[in-house]
Amino acid sequence: MNRFHLLLLLCCSLACRHAVSPQLEKEWQSWLDQKEYFKLRSSLELHKDDVDPEKALYFRAFIDNVFNMNTQSIQDIRALMEGYGAHLPDSVKARLMLLEEDNYFKTFQYASAARVDNELIDHYKMAMDSAAYADVRNTALITNGLAGVPLQEARIPGNVVLPWTKNKVGLMEIPVRHGDSNYLAIFDTRANISSISATYAKKLGIRMLNVSYDEGAGVTGQRFKCSLGVADSLRISEILMKNVVFQVMPDEVLYIAPIDLALNIIIGYPVIAQWREIRIHQNGKMTIPSEPGHAEWHNLAMDGLDPVICAIAGRDTLGFKFDTGASSSDLFDNYFRRYRQDILKKGKASTIRLGGAGGVVEKDVYMIRDFSIRVGSKTATLKQVAVHKDPIPNLNEKYYGNLGQDLIGQFSEMILNFESMYIDFK
Repeated sequence: MNRFHLLLLLCCSLACRHAVSPQLEKEWQSWLDQKEYFKLRSSLELHKDDVDPEKALYFRAFIDNVFNMNTQSIQDIRALMEGYGAHLPDSVKARLMLLEEDNYFKTFQYASAARVDNELIDHYKMAMDSAAYADVRNTALITNGLAGVPLQEARIPGNVVLPWTKNKVGLMEIPVRHGDSNYLAIFDTRANISSISATYAKKLGIRMLNVSYDEGAGVTGQRFKCSLGVADSLRISEILMKNVVFQVMPDEVLYIAPIDLALNIIIGYPVIAQWREIRIHQNGKMTIPSEPGHAEWHNLAMDGLDPVICAIAGRDTLGFKFDTGASSSDLFDNYFRRYRQDILKKGKASTIRLGGAGGVVEKDVYMIRDFSIRVGSKTATLKQVAVHKDPIPNLNEKYYGNLGQDLIGQFSEMILNFESMYIDFK
């Protein structure tokens, strides 16, 4: 092949890449906006050389964040700001800074998170809509309040086995020890921050911080004031946790009167994820290995502080929230709209009660039977599952449902791995 042919092929190759780039970028942005993270990751790995390096780096920053590579995501953002910041619009810079703040918070770098929040407030108000700006101002109360708190630590002395039980509504509880006293705490992967009632904060010796902020209770929409506190040390079986941040909530908010249930202590995602891998056995034991394993699935992602899993329902691969603090699974209005005709044909109209911090609400749903879903290497059948025909109040859901204990309970063991980012069952 002569030089002319080589140059011609090179020019054609570059032209083809340039032609496909806008189409890919549009598709990637749509997937990012719709939180189709698993699709975006696969396409980015396959076509990362087919788009402008700046755009590839931009999408990589989000994917690294979503798949728990927060340090790498911070580096991606820095490279974007340093290499391309001069021509990035403020709206893009603000979005990247929100992502950066999330990375810092997840890695317990609260002072750095506060610095980013403060910069957003001082210089990027016009780059955000009013709701986003209000949310940043509220988040800044939290990050500035935590700015002097050291990094959270999990000291795991080899393989640890701890017991778990179910409370009267089927939620998992694990033992928490402070001094000579033992308490039961709900094990909840969907809790963005570990939470505790004001009364139990005193019992656990929580060091209160001088900060107060607004919080809302998901399905009820109830708004209330929260405080922050820190457990300088806390023992969960043989695991010593240091510098654990707790959201301290009014007792009445964590009490569900209709079922006489107090959610006194909730151990949430920031603690659970730092254990790297948790193996939950249906015999009432939970194993935290000293070294996490690996699998081919990589079906777990993080939307902010919410765990999301990629699962196969019917012939479709869909994203679901994953909640060990939910006694049963439900499907969101996105699922209803996608499969409306089939649900109207096979489903039965019903009303359910949704409970959590802040109380209980009733929702009209369709109940469908024998819902089959595959997660990792296993398939489960949920005998009955509720499908919401309308959006759940106060939750702008992009996912297709929330998977809970009725899925987990069908298998003898669940593996929850935050190192290689996968969920599997045995």
